[in-house]
Amino acid sequence: MGQAPTITEAAIRDLARSQSYDRGEKYYEQGAVREVTRRGNRLEAAVEGSQYEPYQIQVELDETGVVDTMCSCPYDHGGICKHRVAVLLTYSRDPDEVSQRPPISELVADTDPAELRDLLVAIVERRPDLAEWIESRLETPQSEDAGGDSRDQSPEINRDSIRRQVQYVLQPPGERGSRTRDPYAAVETDVEELGDLLDQAWAAIEAGDGETALDILDPLADELMDHEWLALSYDDSQAIFEFFDELDNVLAEALLTADLADSERDDWEAKLQDWKNEMSSYTDRSPYSVALAAVQRGWDFDPIQEAMKPESSDADLWDGEHPWYAEDVIRAHLNVLERQGRIEEYLNLAAAADLTDAYVTMLVAEGRIDEAIEYGQQNLHSPADSLTLAKTLRSHDRPQAALEIAQHGLTLDGSGKAALAEWLRDRASSMDEPEVALEAAIAAFKASPTLVAYQATEELASEDWPAVREELLEALANRDTTQRSAQRHIEIFLYAERYDEAIAIADRFSDYKVVELVADAVWNERPQWTIDTCKAQAEPIIEEGQSQRYRHAVDWLETAGNAADAAGELDECRGYIQDLRDEHYQKYKLRPMLEELLDEFEDR
Repeated sequence: MGQAPTITEAAIRDLARSQSYDRGEKYYEQGAVREVTRRGNRLEAAVEGSQYEPYQIQVELDETGVVDTMCSCPYDHGGICKHRVAVLLTYSRDPDEVSQRPPISELVADTDPAELRDLLVAIVERRPDLAEWIESRLETPQSEDAGGDSRDQSPEINRDSIRRQVQYVLQPPGERGSRTRDPYAAVETDVEELGDLLDQAWAAIEAGDGETALDILDPLADELMDHEWLALSYDDSQAIFEFFDELDNVLAEALLTADLADSERDDWEAKLQDWKNEMSSYTDRSPYSVALAAVQRGWDFDPIQEAMKPESSDADLWDGEHPWYAEDVIRAHLNVLERQGRIEEYLNLAAAADLTDAYVTMLVAEGRIDEAIEYGQQNLHSPADSLTLAKTLRSHDRPQAALEIAQHGLTLDGSGKAALAEWLRDRASSMDEPEVALEAAIAAFKASPTLVAYQATEELASEDWPAVREELLEALANRDTTQRSAQRHIEIFLYAERYDEAIAIADRFSDYKVVELVADAVWNERPQWTIDTCKAQAEPIIEEGQSQRYRHAVDWLETAGNAADAAGELDECRGYIQDLRDEHYQKYKLRPMLEELLDEFEDR
């Protein structure tokens, strides 16, 4: 088993919202994490939570750290949940607690086929709903006898089997074996299973067999026009948006790879146009736009032919304004050219389409690194493009050149500056380039101020921290704070003990979560503001009889009491709460909560 990748606590913080991180750390400290196992690049664990059954967690890793995470809890509020935080903290802080097991692929590698058959049968007996899925998988692509040209050696695709496989995945809730499924929660599972067919199509394309890929994709795409499934799923799942985008791209590359007769191209154009029209009712950026453009233009399209020639920078690929899918169409052509080894045509087309990242990446892959660096310094347009080239140079053992390109990218306008600065900060730090790392850390914070970025800069600044701290806080104070960024900015000001700046943001926004974050942090330092603010939050709940929120009102009053105690005014606060109790005596749900709070204050 390979060496386990290192995951820092800063990286874990970056994956989670601050509240999720804090709660996950409490779960870790309470010993709620059970049975952490690493199999290859996958972590599996159970975490005891609020339900009877422990939550099940999976984490996918690679050499750079966390790739993906999954938890069986319903959390969906941004970032990873507290259960995943607890597992990652266990992995980071207590590596000896992680059981090392071989991947399943290694376990079965030398197993007797008869034993594997018995095991598979036993699994299906325990999970009968898997029987139809296994049957459909065993029916998919089977090869004919070898012989003839490469087209004759293509596997014979059972289109009916693929249709049955897709139909099985898209069955209405409750009809797949004995399982009952939440129709919305099931969408991501559906997409994952359908992705197996896309993987088969990609494998055929990588082998230069576009015809086989199309034989897989045709019945798949046709069955996906099931309106009941689309109406249920399309607007409610990011996964299905991403799936259709990938389907569109794989179709485009299959069409550009296959050797199609004119009549076949016409048939595909008609089908794609129909599918695109049907999908247009769900989105104004309809899937199948990329594939349709690919089959309409193909390789015979004069501007494409012209662009693949040397000195073709003036080629007009779109005859006017570019459509939204223009870049995807050109990248599909580039991917096919790369597989076919047509490198000069690839470079010419990339340059003509102004796809600098593709151009310089190919130069590096071809060993023309100095040429890539020179071209990149003159033609990179955005930090995002610079990051692509920097990562490519680093992967080709040119770390110093990667740093220089990344530093150049920070001088550019455009998207991706925060991601580039964070990458440069971490790479420069690992290469013992402290000045470059600090400069990048400051840039990362200014591009996207977060508490994690602030703390990373603090760590790098060392004895220069007082001056750097003032620079960061001044930049943050001069930055426009929106409803969306308010919580992130408040977290920084509170950590820096700049309470008045945090209070000013809380006063601007009515979001109780923002106000609560500040009140919980400053009641000892700014008691009068806390008392006034908490009363203002609690009183409308009580006055309007919002019985479902009485507990929130009492929590606000408890924080007000903490502040009053800190200011030596607890008696006044008790009198205020007694008056509230007497005034709202008939609110039977509220009264015992207020009396309990008064008893608590009496014991102080």
